[in-house]
Amino acid sequence: GPAGPQGEQGDSGVPGAQGPAGPQGEQGPPGSIPGIEIIPTVNRYFYFPDTDLNLSDSVTIPVGEFVNDDGRSVSEFAGIGLTSIYNLYINGILQPGNSYDVSKVMLFFPSQGGVLFAGTPIIVEIIQLTANITNG
Repeated sequence: GPAGPQGEQGDSGVPGAQGPAGPQGEQGPPGSIPGIEIIPTVNRYFYFPDTDLNLSDSVTIPVGEFVNDDGRSVSEFAGIGLTSIYNLYINGILQPGNSYDVSKVMLFFPSQGGVLFAGTPIIVEIIQLTANITNG
């Protein structure tokens, strides 16, 4: 006789064991990942006082008293900003950061005692960091 109607679907069975891994595919092309290049710029400024500097009182040395690496007078300390650090060397010795302050137009010593003798080299070093982002 004729076939009967389709019955309801039964419950799913227990999953079988996982089969073996397939072969390794070919290496794809390299992706485009941005690169970052850090570019430092260093400026140094030199000052040799004509007279003793008494640091018992605060002392301000205007930027115009300094010369750059080329021996030229300067009108500002270039590079001071959020992406820079600056250091002060007196007679070749790095000074603690709380003993001075540098702005674009001056070097300032708060009252702290002591004397910087005439001719003592005072060097302001400014290191500015610039990031250059490149793609592949």
